[in-house]
Amino acid sequence: MIDFHIFDIILFFLPFIIIGIILFLSFKKTKSTTEYFQAEGNLHWFVAGTAMVATTFAADTPLAVTEIIRSQGIVGNWVWWYMAIGGFVTVFFFAKLWKRSEAKTDLDLIRIRYSGKEANFLQGFKAISIGLILNVIVLGWVNLAMIKILPVFFPNYSIPILLSVILLFGLFYTSLAGLRGISYIDVFQFFLAWGGCILFAYFALDLNKIGGISNLFSKIPDSKLQFFPNFENSEMSFSHFLILITVLWWSSWYPGSEPGGGGYIAQRILATRNESSAVKSSLWFVVAHYFVRPWPWIIVALVSLVLYPNLSEEQSGQGFLMVLKEGMPHGMVGLLLSAFFAAYLSTLATHLNWGASYLVKDLWEPFVQKNKPDKYYIKISYLLQTVIAGLSFLLALYGMETVKGSWVFLLEASSGIGFVLIARWFFWKISARTEILAFILSPILYSISKYIFSFVFPYTILFTSLSAVVLLLVYSNIFPETDKSKLKQFYEKVQPPFFFWKSLYSVGEFFPKRNNFILRSFLGVFLGLAFVFLGLYLIQSFLSKEPSWFVCILFLSSGFGVLQILNTTTELPTVKVESNKMNTSAKNKF
Repeated sequence: MIDFHIFDIILFFLPFIIIGIILFLSFKKTKSTTEYFQAEGNLHWFVAGTAMVATTFAADTPLAVTEIIRSQGIVGNWVWWYMAIGGFVTVFFFAKLWKRSEAKTDLDLIRIRYSGKEANFLQGFKAISIGLILNVIVLGWVNLAMIKILPVFFPNYSIPILLSVILLFGLFYTSLAGLRGISYIDVFQFFLAWGGCILFAYFALDLNKIGGISNLFSKIPDSKLQFFPNFENSEMSFSHFLILITVLWWSSWYPGSEPGGGGYIAQRILATRNESSAVKSSLWFVVAHYFVRPWPWIIVALVSLVLYPNLSEEQSGQGFLMVLKEGMPHGMVGLLLSAFFAAYLSTLATHLNWGASYLVKDLWEPFVQKNKPDKYYIKISYLLQTVIAGLSFLLALYGMETVKGSWVFLLEASSGIGFVLIARWFFWKISARTEILAFILSPILYSISKYIFSFVFPYTILFTSLSAVVLLLVYSNIFPETDKSKLKQFYEKVQPPFFFWKSLYSVGEFFPKRNNFILRSFLGVFLGLAFVFLGLYLIQSFLSKEPSWFVCILFLSSGFGVLQILNTTTELPTVKVESNKMNTSAKNKF
Protein backbone atom coordinates (compact mmCIF):
# COMPACT_ATOMS: atom_id res chain seq x y z
CA MET A 1 0.00 0.00 0.00
CA ILE A 2 1.22 3.52 -0.83
CA ASP A 3 1.30 5.90 2.15
CA PHE A 4 -0.14 9.38 1.69
CA HIS A 5 1.71 12.35 3.19
CA ILE A 6 -0.01 15.67 3.85
CA PHE A 7 1.69 17.05 0.72
CA ASP A 8 0.18 14.19 -1.30
CA ILE A 9 -3.29 15.08 -0.06
CA ILE A 10 -2.80 18.78 -0.85
CA LEU A 11 -1.45 18.12 -4.35
CA PHE A 12 -4.27 15.67 -5.01
CA PHE A 13 -7.13 17.98 -4.07
CA LEU A 14 -5.63 21.24 -5.36
CA PRO A 15 -6.22 20.44 -9.06
CA PHE A 16 -9.90 19.75 -8.35
CA ILE A 17 -10.21 23.17 -6.77
CA ILE A 18 -8.59 24.70 -9.85
CA ILE A 19 -10.98 22.75 -12.11
CA GLY A 20 -13.87 24.16 -10.10
CA ILE A 21 -12.54 27.70 -10.54
CA ILE A 22 -12.10 27.21 -14.30
CA LEU A 23 -15.60 25.78 -14.55
CA PHE A 24 -17.01 28.76 -12.63
CA LEU A 25 -15.14 31.34 -14.75
CA SER A 26 -15.98 29.71 -18.09
CA PHE A 27 -19.53 28.75 -17.24
CA LYS A 28 -22.43 30.50 -18.83
CA LYS A 29 -25.92 29.23 -19.13
CA THR A 30 -25.91 27.44 -22.46
CA LYS A 31 -28.73 28.56 -24.71
CA SER A 32 -27.81 26.85 -27.96
CA THR A 33 -26.54 23.48 -29.11
CA THR A 34 -24.00 25.33 -31.27
CA GLU A 35 -22.41 26.72 -28.11
CA TYR A 36 -22.73 23.44 -26.21
CA PHE A 37 -21.20 21.21 -28.91
CA GLN A 38 -19.12 23.66 -30.98
CA ALA A 39 -18.26 26.64 -28.73
CA GLU A 40 -19.88 28.91 -31.33
CA GLY A 41 -16.87 28.26 -33.61
CA ASN A 42 -14.77 30.67 -31.56
CA LEU A 43 -12.07 28.61 -29.82
CA HIS A 44 -8.47 29.84 -29.92
CA TRP A 45 -6.25 27.46 -31.85
CA PHE A 46 -4.01 26.72 -28.85
CA VAL A 47 -7.00 25.86 -26.65
CA ALA A 48 -8.52 23.65 -29.35
CA GLY A 49 -5.22 21.87 -30.10
CA THR A 50 -4.32 21.33 -26.45
CA ALA A 51 -7.80 19.96 -25.79
CA MET A 52 -7.21 17.40 -28.55
CA VAL A 53 -3.93 16.35 -26.91
CA ALA A 54 -5.53 16.15 -23.46
CA THR A 55 -8.21 13.83 -24.80
CA THR A 56 -5.67 11.40 -26.26
CA PHE A 57 -3.72 11.58 -22.97
CA ALA A 58 -6.05 9.13 -21.27
CA ALA A 59 -5.26 7.29 -18.06
CA ASP A 60 -4.80 4.14 -20.14
CA THR A 61 -2.12 5.64 -22.41
CA PRO A 62 0.96 5.28 -20.13
CA LEU A 63 -0.21 1.78 -19.24
CA ALA A 64 -0.54 0.79 -22.89
CA VAL A 65 2.89 2.25 -23.68
CA THR A 66 4.35 0.33 -20.73
CA GLU A 67 2.80 -2.92 -21.97
CA ILE A 68 4.35 -2.30 -25.41
CA ILE A 69 7.84 -1.44 -24.13
CA ARG A 70 8.00 -4.34 -21.70
CA SER A 71 7.13 -6.80 -24.47
CA GLN A 72 8.75 -5.22 -27.56
CA GLY A 73 11.02 -2.42 -26.40
CA ILE A 74 11.05 1.18 -27.59
CA VAL A 75 10.65 0.07 -31.20
CA GLY A 76 7.22 -1.30 -30.34
CA ASN A 77 5.93 2.26 -30.08
CA TRP A 78 5.77 2.36 -33.86
CA VAL A 79 2.45 0.57 -33.39
CA TRP A 80 1.08 4.03 -32.55
CA TRP A 81 3.78 6.44 -33.78
CA TYR A 82 2.84 5.59 -37.36
CA MET A 83 -0.43 7.48 -36.73
CA ALA A 84 1.56 10.72 -37.00
CA ILE A 85 1.43 10.20 -40.77
CA GLY A 86 -2.34 10.51 -40.76
CA GLY A 87 -2.06 13.38 -38.30
CA PHE A 88 0.11 15.48 -40.59
CA VAL A 89 -2.06 14.58 -43.58
CA THR A 90 -4.99 16.01 -41.62
CA VAL A 91 -2.98 19.15 -40.84
CA PHE A 92 -1.93 19.97 -44.40
CA PHE A 93 -4.77 18.44 -46.44
CA PHE A 94 -7.97 18.23 -44.43
CA ALA A 95 -8.08 20.82 -41.63
CA LYS A 96 -9.01 23.65 -44.02
CA LEU A 97 -11.54 21.47 -45.81
CA TRP A 98 -13.27 20.66 -42.54
CA LYS A 99 -13.47 24.32 -41.58
CA ARG A 100 -14.77 25.33 -45.03
CA SER A 101 -17.54 22.73 -44.80
CA GLU A 102 -19.14 24.57 -41.86
CA ALA A 103 -20.47 21.24 -40.62
CA LYS A 104 -22.09 21.17 -37.18
CA THR A 105 -20.48 17.79 -36.39
CA ASP A 106 -18.23 15.68 -38.57
CA LEU A 107 -21.25 13.45 -39.31
CA ASP A 108 -23.05 16.54 -40.57
CA LEU A 109 -20.63 16.32 -43.49
CA ILE A 110 -22.79 13.41 -44.69
CA ARG A 111 -25.73 15.81 -45.14
CA ILE A 112 -23.50 18.27 -46.98
CA ARG A 113 -21.73 15.70 -49.18
CA TYR A 114 -24.40 13.08 -49.99
CA SER A 115 -28.07 12.99 -50.97
CA GLY A 116 -31.09 10.69 -50.68
CA LYS A 117 -32.49 8.35 -48.05
CA GLU A 118 -29.22 6.46 -47.91
CA ALA A 119 -27.50 9.63 -46.64
CA ASN A 120 -30.08 9.93 -43.87
CA PHE A 121 -29.59 6.28 -42.98
CA LEU A 122 -25.80 6.66 -42.94
CA GLN A 123 -25.94 9.70 -40.70
CA GLY A 124 -28.22 7.94 -38.22
CA PHE A 125 -26.29 4.66 -38.43
CA LYS A 126 -22.94 6.34 -37.71
CA ALA A 127 -24.48 8.39 -34.90
CA ILE A 128 -25.43 5.13 -33.17
CA SER A 129 -22.41 3.00 -34.13
CA ILE A 130 -19.79 5.66 -33.32
CA GLY A 131 -21.60 8.04 -30.98
CA LEU A 132 -22.90 5.22 -28.80
CA ILE A 133 -21.27 1.82 -29.46
CA LEU A 134 -17.67 2.79 -30.24
CA ASN A 135 -17.72 5.56 -27.66
CA VAL A 136 -18.79 3.03 -25.04
CA ILE A 137 -15.94 0.72 -26.11
CA VAL A 138 -13.33 3.50 -25.98
CA LEU A 139 -14.52 4.76 -22.60
CA GLY A 140 -14.69 1.14 -21.48
CA TRP A 141 -10.96 0.69 -21.88
CA VAL A 142 -10.34 4.11 -20.30
CA ASN A 143 -12.38 2.93 -17.31
CA LEU A 144 -10.46 -0.36 -17.39
CA ALA A 145 -7.24 1.60 -16.99
CA MET A 146 -8.66 3.31 -13.90
CA ILE A 147 -9.66 -0.10 -12.52
CA LYS A 148 -5.98 -1.08 -12.79
CA ILE A 149 -4.72 2.23 -11.39
CA LEU A 150 -6.96 2.68 -8.36
CA PRO A 151 -5.93 -0.50 -6.44
CA VAL A 152 -2.32 0.73 -6.43
CA PHE A 153 -3.38 3.81 -4.49
CA PHE A 154 -6.44 2.47 -2.63
CA PRO A 155 -6.03 -1.31 -2.10
CA ASN A 156 -8.49 -1.46 0.79
CA TYR A 157 -11.38 0.27 -0.93
CA SER A 158 -14.08 -0.91 -3.32
CA ILE A 159 -12.75 -0.10 -6.78
CA PRO A 160 -16.17 -0.08 -8.51
CA ILE A 161 -17.45 2.45 -5.97
CA LEU A 162 -14.37 4.67 -6.33
CA LEU A 163 -14.61 4.55 -10.11
CA SER A 164 -18.31 5.37 -10.04
CA VAL A 165 -17.63 8.45 -7.89
CA ILE A 166 -14.98 9.73 -10.32
CA LEU A 167 -17.23 8.93 -13.27
CA LEU A 168 -20.14 10.86 -11.75
CA PHE A 169 -17.88 13.85 -11.08
CA GLY A 170 -16.74 13.85 -14.70
CA LEU A 171 -20.32 13.47 -15.92
CA PHE A 172 -21.41 16.40 -13.74
CA TYR A 173 -18.86 18.93 -14.96
CA THR A 174 -19.10 17.72 -18.57
CA SER A 175 -22.84 18.34 -18.58
CA LEU A 176 -22.41 21.83 -17.14
CA ALA A 177 -19.39 22.99 -19.09
CA GLY A 178 -20.19 22.29 -22.75
CA LEU A 179 -17.36 22.14 -25.26
CA ARG A 180 -15.93 25.55 -24.38
CA GLY A 181 -15.63 24.84 -20.66
CA ILE A 182 -14.37 21.32 -21.30
CA SER A 183 -11.65 22.68 -23.60
CA TYR A 184 -10.40 25.24 -21.04
CA ILE A 185 -10.32 22.56 -18.34
CA ASP A 186 -8.52 20.23 -20.78
CA VAL A 187 -5.70 22.77 -21.17
CA PHE A 188 -5.09 22.75 -17.42
CA GLN A 189 -5.46 18.98 -17.17
CA PHE A 190 -3.01 18.34 -20.00
CA PHE A 191 -0.21 20.38 -18.43
CA LEU A 192 -0.97 18.85 -15.02
CA ALA A 193 -0.79 15.29 -16.40
CA TRP A 194 2.24 15.98 -18.57
CA GLY A 195 4.12 17.80 -15.81
CA GLY A 196 3.31 15.02 -13.35
CA CYS A 197 4.74 12.40 -15.70
CA ILE A 198 7.92 14.43 -16.25
CA LEU A 199 8.52 14.68 -12.51
CA PHE A 200 7.70 10.99 -12.10
CA ALA A 201 10.29 10.07 -14.74
CA TYR A 202 12.89 12.33 -13.09
CA PHE A 203 12.43 10.81 -9.62
CA ALA A 204 12.26 7.28 -11.06
CA LEU A 205 15.70 7.78 -12.58
CA ASP A 206 16.94 9.11 -9.23
CA LEU A 207 16.04 5.89 -7.40
CA ASN A 208 19.01 4.11 -5.80
CA LYS A 209 18.20 0.92 -7.73
CA ILE A 210 18.41 2.83 -11.01
CA GLY A 211 21.15 5.44 -10.50
CA GLY A 212 20.42 7.77 -13.41
CA ILE A 213 19.74 7.46 -17.10
CA SER A 214 23.14 6.04 -18.03
CA ASN A 215 22.86 3.21 -15.52
CA LEU A 216 19.30 2.55 -16.64
CA PHE A 217 20.33 2.13 -20.26
CA SER A 218 23.22 -0.14 -19.22
CA LYS A 219 20.77 -2.47 -17.47
CA ILE A 220 18.40 -2.76 -20.44
CA PRO A 221 19.09 -5.22 -23.30
CA ASP A 222 20.05 -3.47 -26.53
CA SER A 223 17.04 -5.00 -28.29
CA LYS A 224 14.73 -3.10 -25.93
CA LEU A 225 16.48 0.23 -26.66
CA GLN A 226 16.31 0.10 -30.44
CA PHE A 227 14.46 3.10 -31.83
CA PHE A 228 14.31 2.13 -35.50
CA PRO A 229 13.70 -1.52 -36.39
CA ASN A 230 16.79 -3.24 -37.81
CA PHE A 231 14.57 -6.16 -38.95
CA GLU A 232 17.10 -8.76 -37.82
CA ASN A 233 17.26 -8.62 -34.03
CA SER A 234 14.27 -6.32 -33.61
CA GLU A 235 10.94 -7.35 -32.11
CA MET A 236 9.29 -5.85 -35.22
CA SER A 237 9.71 -7.42 -38.67
CA PHE A 238 10.26 -5.41 -41.84
CA SER A 239 6.89 -6.40 -43.28
CA HIS A 240 5.17 -5.42 -40.02
CA PHE A 241 6.83 -1.99 -40.06
CA LEU A 242 6.10 -1.50 -43.76
CA ILE A 243 2.39 -2.17 -43.25
CA LEU A 244 2.27 0.34 -40.39
CA ILE A 245 3.73 3.23 -42.40
CA THR A 246 2.15 2.48 -45.79
CA VAL A 247 -1.30 1.02 -45.02
CA LEU A 248 -2.40 1.29 -41.41
CA TRP A 249 -2.37 5.11 -41.13
CA TRP A 250 -5.05 5.56 -43.82
CA SER A 251 -7.01 2.34 -43.42
CA SER A 252 -8.12 2.08 -39.78
CA TRP A 253 -10.57 4.22 -37.84
CA TYR A 254 -9.16 5.03 -34.43
CA PRO A 255 -10.29 7.87 -32.11
CA GLY A 256 -7.90 10.79 -32.41
CA SER A 257 -6.37 9.38 -35.59
CA GLU A 258 -9.29 9.07 -37.99
CA PRO A 259 -8.28 8.96 -41.68
CA GLY A 260 -8.99 12.39 -43.12
CA GLY A 261 -9.65 13.81 -39.68
CA GLY A 262 -12.96 13.28 -37.98
CA GLY A 263 -14.32 12.47 -34.55
CA TYR A 264 -13.39 14.81 -31.73
CA ILE A 265 -10.45 16.10 -33.82
CA ALA A 266 -12.92 17.42 -36.39
CA GLN A 267 -15.15 18.70 -33.58
CA ARG A 268 -12.30 20.87 -32.25
CA ILE A 269 -11.24 21.93 -35.77
CA LEU A 270 -14.81 23.01 -36.51
CA ALA A 271 -14.85 24.90 -33.20
CA THR A 272 -11.87 27.09 -34.15
CA ARG A 273 -12.20 30.66 -35.42
CA ASN A 274 -11.05 30.31 -39.03
CA GLU A 275 -9.07 28.16 -41.47
CA SER A 276 -5.71 29.37 -40.17
CA SER A 277 -6.70 28.46 -36.61
CA ALA A 278 -7.94 25.07 -37.82
CA VAL A 279 -4.52 24.25 -39.31
CA LYS A 280 -2.58 25.59 -36.31
CA SER A 281 -4.68 23.68 -33.79
CA SER A 282 -4.26 20.37 -35.61
CA LEU A 283 -0.50 20.99 -36.07
CA TRP A 284 0.00 21.68 -32.36
CA PHE A 285 -2.00 18.55 -31.55
CA VAL A 286 0.15 16.27 -33.73
CA VAL A 287 3.45 17.72 -32.47
CA ALA A 288 2.40 17.58 -28.81
CA HIS A 289 0.86 14.12 -29.11
CA TYR A 290 3.73 12.35 -30.86
CA PHE A 291 6.82 14.39 -29.94
CA VAL A 292 6.26 16.31 -26.70
CA ARG A 293 4.64 13.62 -24.53
CA PRO A 294 6.11 10.12 -25.00
CA TRP A 295 9.58 10.10 -23.42
CA PRO A 296 8.56 10.42 -19.75
CA TRP A 297 6.32 7.37 -20.22
CA ILE A 298 9.13 5.49 -21.98
CA ILE A 299 11.59 6.22 -19.19
CA VAL A 300 9.25 5.02 -16.44
CA ALA A 301 8.38 1.92 -18.47
CA LEU A 302 12.09 1.08 -18.81
CA VAL A 303 12.57 1.64 -15.07
CA SER A 304 9.73 -0.80 -14.39
CA LEU A 305 11.44 -3.35 -16.64
CA VAL A 306 14.56 -3.17 -14.46
CA LEU A 307 12.71 -3.20 -11.15
CA TYR A 308 10.08 -5.81 -12.03
CA PRO A 309 11.43 -8.00 -14.85
CA ASN A 310 9.07 -10.93 -14.23
CA LEU A 311 5.63 -9.35 -14.45
CA SER A 312 3.08 -11.30 -16.46
CA GLU A 313 1.52 -9.85 -19.60
CA GLU A 314 -1.66 -9.02 -17.67
CA GLN A 315 0.37 -7.18 -15.00
CA SER A 316 2.78 -5.43 -17.34
CA GLY A 317 0.83 -2.18 -17.62
CA GLN A 318 0.77 -1.84 -13.83
CA GLY A 319 4.56 -1.79 -13.84
CA PHE A 320 4.27 1.93 -14.56
CA LEU A 321 2.42 2.44 -11.28
CA MET A 322 4.46 0.02 -9.19
CA VAL A 323 7.48 2.32 -9.53
CA LEU A 324 5.65 4.66 -7.14
CA LYS A 325 6.26 2.18 -4.32
CA GLU A 326 10.03 2.57 -4.62
CA GLY A 327 10.38 5.69 -2.47
CA MET A 328 9.11 8.82 -4.18
CA PRO A 329 9.44 12.21 -2.41
CA HIS A 330 6.48 13.53 -0.45
CA GLY A 331 3.81 14.95 -2.74
CA MET A 332 4.75 12.88 -5.78
CA VAL A 333 2.11 10.23 -5.14
CA GLY A 334 -0.66 12.81 -4.78
CA LEU A 335 0.53 14.72 -7.83
CA LEU A 336 0.68 11.62 -10.01
CA LEU A 337 -2.69 10.42 -8.77
CA SER A 338 -4.22 13.79 -9.67
CA ALA A 339 -2.42 13.59 -13.04
CA PHE A 340 -4.05 10.24 -13.77
CA PHE A 341 -7.42 11.60 -12.70
CA ALA A 342 -6.90 14.64 -14.95
CA ALA A 343 -6.02 12.42 -17.90
CA TYR A 344 -9.05 10.24 -17.24
CA LEU A 345 -11.46 13.15 -16.84
CA SER A 346 -10.29 14.98 -19.97
CA THR A 347 -10.85 11.88 -22.09
CA LEU A 348 -14.17 11.15 -20.42
CA ALA A 349 -15.46 14.71 -20.89
CA THR A 350 -14.57 14.91 -24.56
CA HIS A 351 -16.02 11.52 -25.43
CA LEU A 352 -19.25 12.22 -23.57
CA ASN A 353 -19.75 15.61 -25.24
CA TRP A 354 -18.65 14.35 -28.65
CA GLY A 355 -20.81 11.20 -28.45
CA ALA A 356 -23.82 13.22 -27.33
CA SER A 357 -23.27 15.65 -30.24
CA TYR A 358 -23.68 12.74 -32.67
CA LEU A 359 -26.71 11.30 -30.95
CA VAL A 360 -28.44 14.70 -30.61
CA LYS A 361 -27.43 16.59 -33.77
CA ASP A 362 -27.23 13.64 -36.16
CA LEU A 363 -29.95 11.35 -34.81
CA TRP A 364 -32.38 12.85 -32.30
CA GLU A 365 -32.85 16.31 -33.82
CA PRO A 366 -33.19 15.35 -37.52
CA PHE A 367 -35.03 12.00 -37.13
CA VAL A 368 -36.65 11.62 -33.69
CA GLN A 369 -37.88 15.02 -32.47
CA LYS A 370 -37.60 17.84 -35.00
CA ASN A 371 -38.03 21.58 -34.45
CA LYS A 372 -37.68 21.56 -30.68
CA PRO A 373 -35.98 24.42 -28.79
CA ASP A 374 -32.26 24.01 -28.12
CA LYS A 375 -32.87 23.72 -24.37
CA TYR A 376 -34.78 20.50 -25.06
CA TYR A 377 -31.90 18.99 -27.06
CA ILE A 378 -29.37 19.97 -24.39
CA LYS A 379 -31.47 18.15 -21.77
CA ILE A 380 -31.57 15.11 -24.06
CA SER A 381 -27.77 15.31 -24.27
CA TYR A 382 -27.57 15.09 -20.46
CA LEU A 383 -29.55 11.83 -20.60
CA LEU A 384 -27.48 10.39 -23.44
CA GLN A 385 -24.19 11.24 -21.73
CA THR A 386 -25.42 9.42 -18.63
CA VAL A 387 -26.26 6.35 -20.72
CA ILE A 388 -22.83 6.32 -22.41
CA ALA A 389 -21.04 6.71 -19.08
CA GLY A 390 -23.07 3.94 -17.44
CA LEU A 391 -22.59 1.43 -20.26
CA SER A 392 -18.83 2.08 -20.43
CA PHE A 393 -18.62 1.51 -16.67
CA LEU A 394 -20.32 -1.89 -16.97
CA LEU A 395 -18.19 -2.86 -19.98
CA ALA A 396 -14.97 -2.13 -18.08
CA LEU A 397 -16.09 -4.21 -15.12
CA TYR A 398 -17.34 -7.24 -17.03
CA GLY A 399 -16.24 -7.17 -20.67
CA MET A 400 -12.54 -6.27 -21.09
CA GLU A 401 -9.19 -7.77 -20.10
CA THR A 402 -6.29 -5.67 -21.41
CA VAL A 403 -5.92 -2.14 -22.70
CA LYS A 404 -3.66 -3.06 -25.58
CA GLY A 405 -5.96 -5.91 -26.68
CA SER A 406 -8.89 -3.51 -27.10
CA TRP A 407 -6.65 -1.06 -28.94
CA VAL A 408 -5.44 -3.60 -31.51
CA PHE A 409 -8.91 -5.08 -32.03
CA LEU A 410 -10.35 -1.67 -32.97
CA LEU A 411 -7.53 -1.09 -35.48
CA GLU A 412 -8.15 -4.46 -37.12
CA ALA A 413 -11.95 -4.43 -37.20
CA SER A 414 -12.13 -0.89 -38.66
CA SER A 415 -9.40 -1.23 -41.29
CA GLY A 416 -11.84 -1.34 -44.22
CA ILE A 417 -13.33 2.06 -43.35
CA GLY A 418 -10.45 4.51 -43.71
CA PHE A 419 -10.20 4.59 -47.50
CA VAL A 420 -13.72 5.89 -48.06
CA LEU A 421 -13.32 8.56 -45.36
CA ILE A 422 -10.43 10.01 -47.36
CA ALA A 423 -11.76 9.33 -50.86
CA ARG A 424 -15.07 11.15 -50.26
CA TRP A 425 -13.21 14.46 -50.28
CA PHE A 426 -11.38 13.80 -53.54
CA PHE A 427 -13.54 11.54 -55.73
CA TRP A 428 -17.09 12.58 -56.57
CA LYS A 429 -18.35 9.05 -57.30
CA ILE A 430 -18.01 8.03 -53.66
CA SER A 431 -21.59 7.93 -52.37
CA ALA A 432 -23.43 7.34 -49.12
CA ARG A 433 -23.94 3.75 -50.23
CA THR A 434 -20.19 3.36 -50.65
CA GLU A 435 -19.63 4.51 -47.10
CA ILE A 436 -22.37 2.22 -45.75
CA LEU A 437 -20.81 -0.70 -47.60
CA ALA A 438 -17.42 0.11 -46.05
CA PHE A 439 -18.88 -0.18 -42.56
CA ILE A 440 -20.45 -3.53 -43.46
CA LEU A 441 -17.43 -4.96 -45.27
CA SER A 442 -14.79 -4.03 -42.71
CA PRO A 443 -15.73 -6.46 -39.89
CA ILE A 444 -16.64 -9.17 -42.42
CA LEU A 445 -13.29 -8.97 -44.23
CA TYR A 446 -11.46 -8.81 -40.89
CA SER A 447 -13.25 -11.96 -39.72
CA ILE A 448 -12.36 -13.75 -42.97
CA SER A 449 -8.70 -12.81 -42.62
CA LYS A 450 -8.53 -13.88 -38.98
CA TYR A 451 -10.71 -16.97 -38.81
CA ILE A 452 -10.47 -18.42 -42.33
CA PHE A 453 -6.95 -17.42 -43.42
CA SER A 454 -5.56 -17.31 -39.85
CA PHE A 455 -3.77 -14.00 -40.41
CA VAL A 456 -2.47 -12.09 -37.39
CA PHE A 457 -1.95 -8.38 -36.77
CA PRO A 458 -1.02 -6.39 -38.90
CA TYR A 459 -1.57 -8.78 -41.85
CA THR A 460 -5.27 -8.84 -40.99
CA ILE A 461 -5.28 -5.11 -41.68
CA LEU A 462 -3.41 -5.49 -44.98
CA PHE A 463 -5.96 -8.02 -46.24
CA THR A 464 -8.99 -6.13 -44.95
CA SER A 465 -7.98 -2.69 -46.22
CA LEU A 466 -6.80 -3.67 -49.71
CA SER A 467 -9.79 -5.95 -50.28
CA ALA A 468 -12.10 -3.15 -49.18
CA VAL A 469 -10.48 -0.62 -51.54
CA VAL A 470 -11.03 -2.86 -54.56
CA LEU A 471 -14.63 -3.70 -53.67
CA LEU A 472 -15.54 -0.11 -52.81
CA LEU A 473 -14.09 1.33 -56.02
CA VAL A 474 -15.89 -1.25 -58.14
CA TYR A 475 -19.14 -0.55 -56.30
CA SER A 476 -18.78 3.24 -56.65
CA ASN A 477 -18.34 3.02 -60.41
CA ILE A 478 -21.30 0.71 -60.98
CA PHE A 479 -24.09 1.74 -58.61
CA PRO A 480 -26.10 4.99 -58.35
CA GLU A 481 -24.32 8.24 -57.60
CA THR A 482 -25.08 11.19 -55.36
CA ASP A 483 -27.30 13.87 -56.88
CA LYS A 484 -25.01 16.01 -59.06
CA SER A 485 -26.42 19.32 -57.87
CA LYS A 486 -25.58 18.29 -54.27
CA LEU A 487 -22.06 17.32 -55.35
CA LYS A 488 -21.52 20.64 -57.11
CA GLN A 489 -22.71 22.52 -54.03
CA PHE A 490 -20.25 20.55 -51.92
CA TYR A 491 -17.35 21.07 -54.31
CA GLU A 492 -17.95 24.79 -54.69
CA LYS A 493 -18.33 25.24 -50.92
CA VAL A 494 -15.41 23.14 -49.71
CA GLN A 495 -13.12 23.42 -52.76
CA PRO A 496 -11.12 20.17 -52.44
CA PRO A 497 -8.41 19.38 -55.02
CA PHE A 498 -10.15 19.33 -58.38
CA PHE A 499 -8.45 16.38 -60.12
CA PHE A 500 -11.17 13.77 -59.56
CA TRP A 501 -14.03 16.28 -59.56
CA LYS A 502 -13.44 17.49 -63.08
CA SER A 503 -15.55 14.81 -64.75
CA LEU A 504 -18.55 15.81 -62.64
CA TYR A 505 -19.05 18.86 -64.86
CA SER A 506 -20.33 18.72 -68.42
CA VAL A 507 -18.19 19.71 -71.38
CA GLY A 508 -17.99 23.48 -71.56
CA GLU A 509 -19.38 23.95 -68.05
CA PHE A 510 -17.31 26.11 -65.74
CA PHE A 511 -16.31 25.24 -62.21
CA PRO A 512 -14.17 26.99 -59.57
CA LYS A 513 -10.64 25.81 -58.99
CA ARG A 514 -8.79 26.82 -55.83
CA ASN A 515 -5.05 26.79 -55.26
CA ASN A 516 -4.77 23.89 -52.82
CA PHE A 517 -0.96 23.80 -52.65
CA ILE A 518 -0.84 20.04 -53.18
CA LEU A 519 2.92 19.74 -53.59
CA ARG A 520 3.51 22.08 -50.68
CA SER A 521 1.12 20.03 -48.56
CA PHE A 522 3.03 16.84 -49.34
CA LEU A 523 6.24 18.61 -48.39
CA GLY A 524 4.62 19.77 -45.15
CA VAL A 525 3.68 16.18 -44.29
CA PHE A 526 7.22 14.96 -45.02
CA LEU A 527 8.91 17.72 -43.00
CA GLY A 528 6.44 17.33 -40.14
CA LEU A 529 7.18 13.61 -39.90
CA ALA A 530 10.92 14.30 -40.04
CA PHE A 531 10.55 16.83 -37.22
CA VAL A 532 8.63 14.44 -34.95
CA PHE A 533 10.59 11.23 -35.58
CA LEU A 534 14.02 12.87 -35.64
CA GLY A 535 13.06 14.74 -32.48
CA LEU A 536 12.09 11.55 -30.68
CA TYR A 537 15.32 9.89 -31.78
CA LEU A 538 17.34 12.97 -30.80
CA ILE A 539 15.94 12.88 -27.26
CA GLN A 540 17.11 9.27 -26.93
CA SER A 541 20.55 10.13 -28.30
CA PHE A 542 20.95 12.99 -25.80
CA LEU A 543 19.75 10.80 -22.93
CA SER A 544 22.30 8.13 -23.90
CA LYS A 545 24.93 10.89 -24.20
CA GLU A 546 25.56 10.08 -27.85
CA PRO A 547 23.99 13.07 -29.60
CA SER A 548 24.19 13.32 -33.36
CA TRP A 549 24.64 16.93 -34.40
CA PHE A 550 23.77 16.03 -37.98
CA VAL A 551 20.41 14.71 -36.79
CA CYS A 552 20.02 17.86 -34.68
CA ILE A 553 20.51 20.05 -37.76
CA LEU A 554 18.02 17.99 -39.75
CA PHE A 555 15.54 18.22 -36.87
CA LEU A 556 15.79 22.01 -36.63
CA SER A 557 15.69 22.42 -40.40
CA SER A 558 12.57 20.31 -40.73
CA GLY A 559 10.86 22.30 -37.98
CA PHE A 560 11.78 25.57 -39.69
CA GLY A 561 10.44 24.18 -42.97
CA VAL A 562 7.09 23.29 -41.38
CA LEU A 563 6.74 26.82 -40.02
CA GLN A 564 7.58 28.30 -43.40
CA ILE A 565 4.96 26.16 -45.13
CA LEU A 566 2.44 27.06 -42.44
CA ASN A 567 3.11 30.78 -42.89
CA THR A 568 3.11 30.80 -46.69
CA THR A 569 0.09 28.59 -47.36
CA THR A 570 -2.45 31.35 -47.97
CA GLU A 571 -5.60 31.29 -50.01
CA LEU A 572 -5.52 32.61 -53.57
CA PRO A 573 -8.50 33.88 -55.54
CA THR A 574 -10.75 31.29 -57.12
CA VAL A 575 -10.09 30.61 -60.79
CA LYS A 576 -12.74 29.50 -63.29
CA VAL A 577 -11.72 26.52 -65.41
CA GLU A 578 -13.55 24.49 -68.05
CA SER A 579 -14.13 20.84 -67.20
CA ASN A 580 -12.68 19.52 -70.43
CA LYS A 581 -10.05 22.22 -70.99
CA MET A 582 -7.78 23.95 -68.53
CA ASN A 583 -7.05 27.65 -68.90
CA THR A 584 -3.36 28.14 -69.48
CA SER A 585 -3.24 30.86 -66.84
CA ALA A 586 -4.43 28.38 -64.25
CA LYS A 587 -2.51 25.35 -65.46
CA ASN A 588 0.03 25.05 -62.67
CA LYS A 589 -2.01 26.43 -59.78
CA PHE A 590 -2.69 23.33 -57.76
